[in-house]
Amino acid sequence: MANLPTPDKSTGKSSIKPSGDFSQTGRSAAAFVFRGAVLVVSAIAGMSMGLAIAFSRPDLIWQPSLNFLNYKNQQFTLSADALFEPNKATIRPESFRLLDEVAAKLPLATGKKVRINGHMDLSKAADELTLSYLRASSVKEYLARLRGESTYYWMVVGYGSSRPLTNRAGDSSSKSSDRIEIFVDD
Repeated sequence: MANLPTPDKSTGKSSIKPSGDFSQTGRSAAAFVFRGAVLVVSAIAGMSMGLAIAFSRPDLIWQPSLNFLNYKNQQFTLSADALFEPNKATIRPESFRLLDEVAAKLPLATGKKVRINGHMDLSKAADELTLSYLRASSVKEYLARLRGESTYYWMVVGYGSSRPLTNRAGDSSSKSSDRIEIFVDD
C-alpha cells in the first residue's frame, strides 16, 4: 500500500512519487547491454577458434560412428531348393561347392556372430518349423566343419513359414520363400 497514489490535499489531484532513482536504473541497463555484448563476442571468438581447429586438425574433432546402423556386414541368401531335397534336411552333394564359396567369404576374424536362418514356403511340409531348423543346423554344421566350431559364435534359427517373402499363399509367380539366410554380425 506504500506505492498507491495519495490525493494532494491542496489541489485535490492525486500525485505519484517515484520510489527509485533513474540514474541507478540507467546504470543497470547499460551493464546488462555490456555483459550481453561481451557474451556475444566471446561466443563468436569461441566458434571461430573451434572452426580454425576443425579445419587445421580434423583428427581432434569427435565424429560419431554410424556403423551401428548397418549391423549386418555380410549376408548370404541361398535357395533351399538348391541345397536340399524336398522335405529333407540333408545337403545335396552337388551343393557342397556353393557352401564352400560361402565359407571362403566368411571373415577371418574370430569372435564374429554367424546367424543361420531357415525359412519355408507356406505350402510345404507339415512340420515346417522343425524342418527349417534342421536345414539351418545342417548348413551350420557344414560351415563349422570348414571354418572351425570355435571360430565364430554360431546361432541357428528355424522360422518355418512365419517370415515369407510374399504374403499370399498360392502365389506361383513370386519367389520361393524356401531359403537359408546367413548373416555375419559384429
